[in-house]
Amino acid sequence: MPFTIELANSAYSHEVVAVLHRSITELCEADHANDPGRYAPWLENKTAENVEAWITEAGRCFTAVDETRNVLGVALGRPDGRVLLMYVSPEARYTGVSKALMRALEGYFQDRGLDEVHLMSTKTAEQFYRSLGYSETGDTTIENDMSFRAFKKAI
Repeated sequence: MPFTIELANSAYSHEVVAVLHRSITELCEADHANDPGRYAPWLENKTAENVEAWITEAGRCFTAVDETRNVLGVALGRPDGRVLLMYVSPEARYTGVSKALMRALEGYFQDRGLDEVHLMSTKTAEQFYRSLGYSETGDTTIENDMSFRAFKKAI
């Protein structure tokens, strides 16, 4: 699946929202057990308006787009080295999109002079982050009966 990694553009906000919603509802079943009562609160802030604000204000946002300009994935990082978003569409899973997005974020953090990346992971993504060299810090957050574990990596 050919794709490119680009700085996010607010014109893609509706497509990014669709990726976020599909990724959460279709790929994160291990986290929410297909219970709308658990994933609905997770989706509440995933709106086009919020995505536009995140793209322009929150830090550095990257998108993976295919040859026809469809958004396949999105990653957002704060200037302090914290990953805020890392989601892919179901059809982009296991295609290298996630790794490329994380490399783009890690490069952004390195360019800022940072030496460590921090993130909170779903159960679904834990193995992915471990495969990239991230390790658990021991901190866990519980939201809507879902556990999110803290990970970090030296870069």
